[in-house]
Amino acid sequence: MNMNSQPESENLSKPFSKPEKRFSFSIGLIVAVVGLLALLIYYFSDQSEVATLKQSEQTEEHQEAAAQAEKARRKELIAYLQQHPDDEFAHFQLGQLIQDRAPFQALENYSHVTSRHPRYYEAVEAIAEIAREQDLPDKAKPALLILVRKYPEERRFHEQLARLFFNAGKYDRALKYANRSIELGANQAANYLLVANILRQAGRTSEMVGPLKEVLFLEPDLYEAHLNLAYAALYTGDLKTAEREASWCLEQRPDSSTALRYLAIIDRNQGKVAAALSHVEQALQADPQDFESLLLKADLLIYQRSGQQAYDLLKPLYSAHQTDRRFVSALARAAGLIGKREEALQLQRQNQSLIKEDDLKPSSLQSESIEKTQSPSKR
Repeated sequence: MNMNSQPESENLSKPFSKPEKRFSFSIGLIVAVVGLLALLIYYFSDQSEVATLKQSEQTEEHQEAAAQAEKARRKELIAYLQQHPDDEFAHFQLGQLIQDRAPFQALENYSHVTSRHPRYYEAVEAIAEIAREQDLPDKAKPALLILVRKYPEERRFHEQLARLFFNAGKYDRALKYANRSIELGANQAANYLLVANILRQAGRTSEMVGPLKEVLFLEPDLYEAHLNLAYAALYTGDLKTAEREASWCLEQRPDSSTALRYLAIIDRNQGKVAAALSHVEQALQADPQDFESLLLKADLLIYQRSGQQAYDLLKPLYSAHQTDRRFVSALARAAGLIGKREEALQLQRQNQSLIKEDDLKPSSLQSESIEKTQSPSKR
């Protein structure tokens, strides 16, 4: 018997043994590489965080140092000005340092800077800026007038003056500067809207349409422009445009008491009294204190000969609106309807006095002329 005819089991090779070793080795290598990469990422991430923290600490240190230096400089200038109160250079420097933290004191410092100073107009502009921010129009206006004369092509000074004169009720001068700012290139919707609002307050309603169309060309969905156009159309007799614009506004803001009131006026002007009352009631639901809506409702009630309702609506408002001619006239009519003749006569006399007072008031243009001749000249 041949002893070597059958191989010994321990001498047999295990199938696929070598490939398993290679596969195991590859997995181990991948795990090691991934682990190394993770370690490197963690290391450099940590180093980056440390660097960022150090940089932040350094920035804070620099800011603290700068703040301390600025504080020391302020103290130095204040002490110096106590000894040299007329030094406009020191006043200018101190004004720059404290403008953000102490604007009223900075305003005082800048006011000491004269035209002899090389940075005089910077001081004037700072005065205008602070005065506008702090609602000091009497200080902002002369500063801006100086800047307009010095820089007649700088549109922002014209616009700022326009807004100042508008808020002061000097509509002719406001319109002059607002239009000039547009001529100089300020053709944003806000500039045309400012012109429209000035014209409205000046009683030049028919002229509002042009600038409002410019607004809507630039910003077709600007609510305020549509509402103003409804007003302009309404009071110039273009009821079709007024209704279209008021309805558009109501779609955007269903609780707009102003849009509802405009629709009520349109209804009244078309003889639709019941529809007008419905719209004005909706307006008062949206804003129960809206004086214009209350006055309109009273007018509609008087038209319907509902004098008592109108009187009861208006009488509680007397103390707050006794100088409003429209209100006094409406209350007089309501009183007459319910037989309060003495009160009606007294209210009519009061209304006549108010008309005379209004006639004696100078127009905005007259006021400006008087101001120009009476006020002392300013540098």
